Amino acid sequence: MNRKLLVVAMVLLVLLGSTPLTQGNSGGKQNSSTGCSCHSQSGSTAATVSLTGHPAQYTPGSTYTLSISVSNGVSGSSGGFNLEVDKGTLSAGIGFAVNVNQAQNSATHSITGSSYRSWSVDWIAPSTGSGVTALTVAGLTADSSGNYNGDRWDTLSFQIPEAGAAPNSPPSVSNLMLGPNGATTTDTLVLTYTYSDPENDPESGTVIQWFKDGVEQTSLSGLTVSSSETAKGQEWSASVLPSDGSDVGEPVVSNVLTIANSAPTTSVPTLSPNQPTEDDTISFTSVTSDADADAVGYDVRWFLDGVLIPELNDVETLPAYATRDGDSWVVEIRANDSEDVSQWVSSQSVTIGSGQVNTPPSVNTVQLSPGPHFTTDDFTVSYIYADADGDAEVDVEIQWFLNNAAFAFAENSLLIPSSFTEKGQIWFAKVRVNDGTEWSSWISSNQISVQNTPPVTESVSLSHAEAYTTDEVSVQFTMSDIDGDEQSNSEITWWRNGTMKSSLTGLTTLPASSTLKGEVWTVQVKAGDGTALSSTSLTADVIILNSAPTAAVTLTENVTSLGPLNAVITSNDADNEEVQTSIQWYRNGFLDGTLMNLTSVPSSYLGPGQTWSVHVTPTDESHLDGATVVSSTTIVNTNPTAEITVKTESIWLGERVDLSASLSADIDGQIVSALWSWTDTDSMTGSASGTEISIFPTANTVVTLVVVDDMGGEDTSTTQLLVVQGPTVSDFTSTLDGRNVDLQWAWDGPEANFSILRNGISIGTTDELSFTDQPFFAGENTYAVQPVIGEEILIAGASAPQTVLVEISAQSTPGPSATGGLITGMMLLMFGLGIGVFTFLRRD
Repeated sequence: MNRKLLVVAMVLLVLLGSTPLTQGNSGGKQNSSTGCSCHSQSGSTAATVSLTGHPAQYTPGSTYTLSISVSNGVSGSSGGFNLEVDKGTLSAGIGFAVNVNQAQNSATHSITGSSYRSWSVDWIAPSTGSGVTALTVAGLTADSSGNYNGDRWDTLSFQIPEAGAAPNSPPSVSNLMLGPNGATTTDTLVLTYTYSDPENDPESGTVIQWFKDGVEQTSLSGLTVSSSETAKGQEWSASVLPSDGSDVGEPVVSNVLTIANSAPTTSVPTLSPNQPTEDDTISFTSVTSDADADAVGYDVRWFLDGVLIPELNDVETLPAYATRDGDSWVVEIRANDSEDVSQWVSSQSVTIGSGQVNTPPSVNTVQLSPGPHFTTDDFTVSYIYADADGDAEVDVEIQWFLNNAAFAFAENSLLIPSSFTEKGQIWFAKVRVNDGTEWSSWISSNQISVQNTPPVTESVSLSHAEAYTTDEVSVQFTMSDIDGDEQSNSEITWWRNGTMKSSLTGLTTLPASSTLKGEVWTVQVKAGDGTALSSTSLTADVIILNSAPTAAVTLTENVTSLGPLNAVITSNDADNEEVQTSIQWYRNGFLDGTLMNLTSVPSSYLGPGQTWSVHVTPTDESHLDGATVVSSTTIVNTNPTAEITVKTESIWLGERVDLSASLSADIDGQIVSALWSWTDTDSMTGSASGTEISIFPTANTVVTLVVVDDMGGEDTSTTQLLVVQGPTVSDFTSTLDGRNVDLQWAWDGPEANFSILRNGISIGTTDELSFTDQPFFAGENTYAVQPVIGEEILIAGASAPQTVLVEISAQSTPGPSATGGLITGMMLLMFGLGIGVFTFLRRD
């Protein structure tokens, strides 16, 4: 039994495997990932396709299982998809729900898979270096009717970069605009924006959300919304989430667009009856429509022989008692929905009681007034009326045309006023007449062209009423031009003492080089508009006066107190007159009267840091002063001179060296500080300040002196101290003899005295090479010998210290000492005197 079942199952599998998998639309369609024409988009609800399982970045050669699903759309479970890749290959995997084409770059549902709305496909990523890969998918929800209509599909695409490649940057959206501005219920809403991506990736997978009155309309997507979705008063907006297939950018929200009311429309009214008598009531018929389904009424106007009858406004039926034989009636209507109105539309005219046949009148010789015509001229139209029946002229209509376009502002006027015209315009008129029953044909007049009107010179002025020979005189003028033309090609002439100078014609500036003192110049201007000149000219005059002389002055630079300070003065006079100069010197802002009209300041007046200025005023032969010129300078400080004096004759190692800056000098001030620094060959450094210093060099030393004067000037001097070994105390011994300490030493230097130091305190001086001391106290005492040459105490030449231990010796108890008593008494006496003096001073 089990074997039979196994055989049957195998046969069924073979039969299923031999069944063709792509038959018709239910078997899928390759290469249609952006949608297809075999299914409409007429389903009521939009479909939504999704693709999952794809990596953010692919690893070359790896296999990824992609899941495709489609939701929303039409009800049911039937559906389909198409997936395309531009790199890598697709595989159907296990099952019969998916077909892959031979190129392995497109997958779609099979007949079996058309009963589902989710599928899976394996994608093998491309090789290394392939770059960004595009995945594009279309998903379909079908109504299983087998027809073209009733289905909905959606598309989606992704850009997947290769792992290890440069990271993707999200795109952005700008210039987002929802329009059209002032949209009504008859307008399609259109969303526009600018997409940009740092890597120039194409737009893929951008999500557009539509909102009506703040509520998302999930059934809408794309860049447009049909007018059938909108109603007046609704507020619409949209949000755009940009995507390049790999990353999404920041969402951007559009402007809010309020749907405006749509104006109603109406057809041309038809009057009935079309041949009424005096006993007939006249009515009209018309068809209205309103896109907002608003209630629509009429605004009605009745015209009798072309004249509005306001008493009949908004009367929809013309009563018989309002008519008489021969009347010509026209109705004009517009639709009104209480918010907006349509355009006015007029019916054909009907004539009351038109029994006798009338011959229309005619118009002869329509003529415009003869020219030429300028923009300042009115012009008229004239015509001759004729009527074969002898009927009198009852009415006339005149249409004016400006540059072949109807000019409604002058309709039925015989005259065009000049205020309506501009140069270059072409005018003509059409005329028709009425005999009370019928209108004649329209007859056109001749054409006229409006000519240019010359400008008018309104004013002329010169930049100077009185000028000097150094001044350039410019002309300014104004003009008016009824044609609105700008100034161009004006005629400008210059006259010197009544004689025209043709070389200056056309210039707007009179050069200074052309004038001399005492002359009278006149400018004459005729304004031009590029075509014509003003018929009248205007003039303006200028008198040329004596020009003031000029002067220039410079002072010598970098002048010190050693001076002198010199002024170099030059002068000039445009009228070639002799120039005298007045010279004044100011020191630190104060006039020095002793230097009046001198060109040099002696050195005795100068000091560092002073500010000197010279004021020079030129005067010509006509006693006309020119502008005072000024030049200033500051007297430069002379730096001091640094000089080091080494006062110590012998430079001995470790001994004091006296240095002095007293010979440093400053010729224009005083030295305020002396700064010393030194460094030796052992890199030992030091510093000090003051005119006199002492140092103790232990190696060859370079000494630097910087002196600063009262103006901050500096100078530097250096000297080198070459150190030699000085004389020293040697072979120093100390011997204890009872309570006496005998000191002996040797000396290798010049004649000297020796200071004996006990415990660091000098206890005596000798010029011998030995000394005996009897210390007051037992115990350790340290001795040293320090040589003194003249007034200089040697430091490095002193002996090394030696310590001597003085022990206590046993002695008999001494009796009273007369000497000790004397000393004690004197001490008490001195103590008493001190207390007495202190007390006396305190009393004050």
